[in-house]
Amino acid sequence: MDQEIVVAELERGPDQKIVIRRTSFRGRQYLDIRNYFLSDSGEWLPTKKGVAVPWELREELLQAIQAAGEAVEG
Repeated sequence: MDQEIVVAELERGPDQKIVIRRTSFRGRQYLDIRNYFLSDSGEWLPTKKGVAVPWELREELLQAIQAAGEAVEG
């Protein structure tokens, strides 16, 4: 899989967003969650702020996010 698949885009403001995508790098697949910004030329560009989770750990990540939400909600 040499292409990326954008799963979701979450707006953080008029010139920032979080992009969640499935990517591959050196033959491994990842779930990439990264901040993007709107450049002066009007193009969305990625920042270094983000994380690439190995695809096989995505279910564990989801469970951790759900547990964090439950812990905050009490």
